[in-house]
Amino acid sequence: MRKVFIIIFIAYLAINTYFLFSKGDSLMDIQNKGFVLWASTTLGVKADKILHMMLFLPMIPLAWFAFRPKWAITKVVILWSGVIFGVLTELIQHYLPYRSGDITDVAADIVGSVLGIPLLLFFCLFKRK
Repeated sequence: MRKVFIIIFIAYLAINTYFLFSKGDSLMDIQNKGFVLWASTTLGVKADKILHMMLFLPMIPLAWFAFRPKWAITKVVILWSGVIFGVLTELIQHYLPYRSGDITDVAADIVGSVLGIPLLLFFCLFKRK
């Protein structure tokens, strides 16, 4: 099962990387529909920030189940992975001529990652039963 989670995690990172570094706004259609539109109007934030949160939400649970950390340092790195990946992607976007880095995107990435922790805890508790 671990190999499956590793493949899913790699695919997840590849898809995120595509959306975060592609030219233009590849998710523009999604921003103006359904849950993203509802969440952005309800929370009073831009739809782009909701998408960032949604992109980063599964990062910690997927990384946890892919690597199944046993050492404390590995657990810490996984718990900080959303922050690390979010900051790195925004720094790279800052230097791309067709993108721009944004500190509020980093904040949305961090919020998404933090919201992934209760999801991880839920799956861990569910797995034990």
